[in-house]
Amino acid sequence: MGVTARGRRAWWIAAAVAAAAYAAIAPALVHVWRTDTYAAHGLFVPLFSAYLLWSERAHLREPGRPAGGTGPAVVLGGLVLLALALTLRSLLLQVLSAPVTLGGLVLWRYGAAGLRQAWFPIAFLAFMAPLPRPVVAAFSRHLQEGAAAFAAGATSLLGIPVYRRGVIIELPQMTLEVAEVCNGLRFMSALVVLTVALAQLTQRTRTRKVVLALSAVPVAVLANATRVAALVVASHYYGMAAAQGIVHHSIGKVVWILTLVPIVLLAIVLRRVPIRRVGGGRPAVAGHAEPAGLWAEPDSKREPAR
Repeated sequence: MGVTARGRRAWWIAAAVAAAAYAAIAPALVHVWRTDTYAAHGLFVPLFSAYLLWSERAHLREPGRPAGGTGPAVVLGGLVLLALALTLRSLLLQVLSAPVTLGGLVLWRYGAAGLRQAWFPIAFLAFMAPLPRPVVAAFSRHLQEGAAAFAAGATSLLGIPVYRRGVIIELPQMTLEVAEVCNGLRFMSALVVLTVALAQLTQRTRTRKVVLALSAVPVAVLANATRVAALVVASHYYGMAAAQGIVHHSIGKVVWILTLVPIVLLAIVLRRVPIRRVGGGRPAVAGHAEPAGLWAEPDSKREPAR
């Protein structure tokens, strides 16, 4: 028995209510993406998720019978969470309610199999939220001091007299401070989002996806420390103007581009390493193979057993 016409009407009504509710908060979210330096990557997230869902639409099929009451309950739970978030004025909860509501709609219409197929682009929507301020406060000082220590060490290796006190770096001609804007968290959050997307598109097992995604954190920390060190050295030779303005931004852009190189190389290496299989052609680690679809290769195209 297929999904009933009454069930489809109920689903469309719920989808329209959800669309209207999230359309109402969209302007505030876009404003945050434009003004919050820790959320500049936000616009990329829904576009990427929409692309994946659209590309995967052929693999979503309505179940042979109604999916039951679980989907509507999840949708209701997501909308209640949104209402609570609006009451608390919590943008983080507003964003986190979106994957819950959308996941409930998919579960309602396409069943558990459809939700398993579409879980990644739905969960990816959580990255729309900016970094919570408590997270920034908890890690910022440590990252600033780490970048300052790395920069001072690298500068001294070049024979430049340097003295560091916390986030303060003293050169013979000037004193520099590694401010909060140089903590690297903006850089890290954007790189993590891009790397997670790259991992999902390129890797064939969950383990490799996790390895690639996690690599973004140390790479971002090291890249930011290298950027600070480059600014300190440039300031020593070219004066305070090198620590701000076009030189400052140019060094940041160059480091950002170079940071993508190890991420892409690691993705290529992980992609090309053959997957070791056990009897029956299954991966050696059970449960780590991705289902067929846009972001998984058919078995016929995967590496043969070695």
